[in-house]
Amino acid sequence: MSLQFTILLIGLLLFIAVWTTKLSSRLNIPALLIFIALGMIAGSDITGFIRFDDAELAQLLGTVALIIILFEGGLQTVWKEVKTELSPSLSLATFGVFTATTIVAVASHYILGFSWANAFLLGAIVGSTDAAAIFSVLSGQSVRRKIGSTLELESGTNDPMAVFLTVFFLEFVTNPKDASLVSGLSSLVWEMVVGLLLGLLLGWIASTLLNRIDLSSSSFYPILLMSFAFLSFGIADTVHASGFLAVYVTAIYISNHELVYRQTLVRFTMSMAHLAQIGMFIVLGLLVFPKQLLDPRVILSSIALALILIFIARPVSVWLSLLPFKYSWQEKVFISFAGLKGAVPIILATYPLVAGIDNAGMIFNIVFFTVLLSTLIQGSVLTFLAERLHLNETGSSTIQTVIEFMSIGKPNAEIIELTIPTSHPFVGKAISEIDLPQEFLITAIIRDDQIVTPRGDTIFEGRDQLLLLTPKHRIKTLKRFLFPKTS
Repeated sequence: MSLQFTILLIGLLLFIAVWTTKLSSRLNIPALLIFIALGMIAGSDITGFIRFDDAELAQLLGTVALIIILFEGGLQTVWKEVKTELSPSLSLATFGVFTATTIVAVASHYILGFSWANAFLLGAIVGSTDAAAIFSVLSGQSVRRKIGSTLELESGTNDPMAVFLTVFFLEFVTNPKDASLVSGLSSLVWEMVVGLLLGLLLGWIASTLLNRIDLSSSSFYPILLMSFAFLSFGIADTVHASGFLAVYVTAIYISNHELVYRQTLVRFTMSMAHLAQIGMFIVLGLLVFPKQLLDPRVILSSIALALILIFIARPVSVWLSLLPFKYSWQEKVFISFAGLKGAVPIILATYPLVAGIDNAGMIFNIVFFTVLLSTLIQGSVLTFLAERLHLNETGSSTIQTVIEFMSIGKPNAEIIELTIPTSHPFVGKAISEIDLPQEFLITAIIRDDQIVTPRGDTIFEGRDQLLLLTPKHRIKTLKRFLFPKTS
């Protein structure tokens, strides 16, 4: 394939991927399925435009993409809102992953006839939820903050457990004589503790440096920020700690401390994360040969495994993991069904391919098919399920920055956007009646997709979107004024 045609094809795939996100919203299916389908169509078995079968390169590209996605997810995490769900999330990310792994392993041993080592390897690969899939799906959901925080923290922290279990059981397959449970557990503790500490350290360094350094152009700040995502993973991985955990913790630390050009940096990482998702899923789709997926054994095995994973392994692991915590049965049902699989299992499935073990191709195809079924079944019904279980968030509002004004050095003013809930005390009152402090200015009201010019006699209505000009250091004061009960 010529260089010109390759570049043209990359541009075409990205263009189609962006436009098909509208289709995914209308059909209520996760966009990642469409991205994977684009890769499969462009691959060897269908159009033959791109011939790709390099599992090691796919693993590298997938890891790079996951670093970006996890980093962006951490930057979106508000610690004071999610810290109350830390314990249950960690329980799901550790005990829950191991429980799901065990159930899938037993099923794989007796249904597929795998050896115990291969069965546990397969279970470890599909045992965790996927951060890319969860962040993507929840971004369009209005579920209770408690549930969203639990799922986001779980998916952001369970990758280290999934990677550890995969590598651990792969060692049992390739080198059973040297594999040891004691050394494996000590390795897990080291990975978690050191990954956490490195994440906190690099987060502090990044925050301090970004706030104090004076770069010649503001366009360099996003690049400097992203460098810490890769530094976190690289340093942690070099000392055999969890790179994924270090990346996630680094981003959370940065996000929850003072940060210059915050909105510019966050929007840059969001764009990078979307690009990483598209590219990662297209590459993983290229790695699959659809003709191999049509093997009856692959189809039947994958259907059986997906059903066990969705309706047995995930629910059992969730209910057992959340026993010590106060979650209603409706919340547990939703969390059980929101255990989406995505890029992580597919990337982990490349480990056996790279290692060249027996049944590696079979394991990869089963994992891929299982991920497709899991994502299609679970991802497409989450909105309906949240409505039926009455878990949608109501009467809440979030503050988002729309425009960030820059002075020399640091931003000093912002235009923020917030939505007034229908139950808010301002509803039915005129602007002149609310005694808004002079340092805050309502610049516009968006109502039913129309812009309303704010005047003293303008009456607030429920679901009005307000655009307010505020000094950056007074945002907390504004929030306390508008929402005193939640501040």
